[in-house]
Amino acid sequence: MSQLVTDIITTDRPVANSEKRLSICLRSNGFSFSVATVDDLLLTVGDCPFEEGLSAIEAARHVAKTIGEDEVALGFKQMSLILPTMQSVCVPAHLYDPSADRQYLATVARVAEGCGIYHSFSAGLNAYFVFAAPSDVATSFKVTLPGIDVLCQHAVLAEAALRSASSFHPYILLHVREGAADIEAFFNGNLLLSNSYPAGNSEEVLYHALSVMKHLHLETPDMELAICGLVDRTFFSRMQHFFPNVTLYTGKTYTFLNPEFQTLHTYRHTLILS
Repeated sequence: MSQLVTDIITTDRPVANSEKRLSICLRSNGFSFSVATVDDLLLTVGDCPFEEGLSAIEAARHVAKTIGEDEVALGFKQMSLILPTMQSVCVPAHLYDPSADRQYLATVARVAEGCGIYHSFSAGLNAYFVFAAPSDVATSFKVTLPGIDVLCQHAVLAEAALRSASSFHPYILLHVREGAADIEAFFNGNLLLSNSYPAGNSEEVLYHALSVMKHLHLETPDMELAICGLVDRTFFSRMQHFFPNVTLYTGKTYTFLNPEFQTLHTYRHTLILS
């Protein structure tokens, strides 16, 4: 199988795998990944397409080959696979019962055929995100990359928003991806909403963002809207007409050695850089 790589930025600094963190995010036509040290030195960022018609196990092997099979075999300190999903629910840790995952998810969504139910813990929120994801994909990656944690995008985005949300002001993090908008809403440092909405174009993204703001009564002069993901200048300018304070969410601050990282649009890679 040929390997297709569109963009990989890396550094040659030798770092033991036991000190590295690997984050992989899948999308319908490819994946992105990052490798960083535990003290936030950014080593590698890649954005790669898939060949058409790959099975789940072929996709997992393709990812491992791109990252470097020898590297993967040695094991990273932490490995995360982010699987964007439309079906998730957040459950506070003090209420969470792992045997009730299916019941939790049934309150908000019907699990599609071929999907398994998974959960991931958010230390910042002290809560569990229960979500549905294609079971063949999750299983294939767990076999190919033993020890990898499977996360839904909301577990990553909510933690990211929590780090930036004001203790007093309304704060919304809007993540735009192919066919959907993910929204995390906070007030007084507390999570009010974590949800995904179908959105085929920028108008639908705008509609959902405005609806969340109005329905949660967050429409105040000091409300901040941070946006990330598939965002361009036209979309950003349009959002400024409807929201009092719009920023690009650039994620946590990394140090780096390779000057090419200075050109990296970090807001487009929030899921692998948060």
